Amino acid sequence: MKTHIVLLAAALAPAVALAQTSYSRADIVPPRLNVCNVQQADLYQRKAALDLDQAAIDRERDAIDREGADLVVEQRALVSTDTAGVAAYNARSAAHNERVAAHNRYVNATNRAAALLNGDSVEFVRYCDTLRYTRR
Repeated sequence: MKTHIVLLAAALAPAVALAQTSYSRADIVPPRLNVCNVQQADLYQRKAALDLDQAAIDRERDAIDREGADLVVEQRALVSTDTAGVAAYNARSAAHNERVAAHNRYVNATNRAAALLNGDSVEFVRYCDTLRYTRR
């Protein structure tokens, strides 16, 4: 009887082993080339710098809006016969207009930098996708 149990156990062992087999669904991803990692880090740094520029643009825009609202209130209260008051208002208005023009130049430069970053990002992806890692 014991021999039958041992033979039966030996016959079923491969089936039990097969029943316990599992398969991983993990993708095998080869290591990324260092040149791609370095360039990716550079793109992230440029994006972070652009984010800082955008925050500065937002703060300046808010300050310009407040200054413009103050100028509107000042203009409504302005007496046209007060030449000194009109001259002072015109000087503040001209300074405000120059501030707006400088802000617009800064926004345009930031937009060009963002467009450059977008183009470089596309080129980066295209470049690193063409490189194949092989072990020798």
